[in-house]
Amino acid sequence: MALSEFFLNNFETSDNALDQRLKPHYYNNDYHTTQHLITSCLNQVGFKMINVDNYYHEMLFEYKRIRVIVILNEMSLYDIRVDMKINAKYVLPLKRPIKIIAKLYEILDRKLTLKYLGGERNE
Repeated sequence: MALSEFFLNNFETSDNALDQRLKPHYYNNDYHTTQHLITSCLNQVGFKMINVDNYYHEMLFEYKRIRVIVILNEMSLYDIRVDMKINAKYVLPLKRPIKIIAKLYEILDRKLTLKYLGGERNE
């Protein structure tokens, strides 16, 4: 990673991300179960739900200086891709947003059935 990433406040998960922590996770759950478990898990950690958009399958959470947008993509009935976009408001973030994404995925991996990480699926 470049030195400039220590000063970035905005990160987004992607299938072709170089950092393994920034790869989206694919779960073997249906949409409503996944949405409910994400909401309860993030509320337990201290995040407050600001908005849920069921048309675009997006959820917005906020905690102190951090905003997280969780995007649920339905690949099939029981195949959900969970993407995250994080915006932090720190003067010197020191990769905190990446650590937060990794921690949130770790919590979700314990509650949901993880199929694979982004970019690992062999078709």
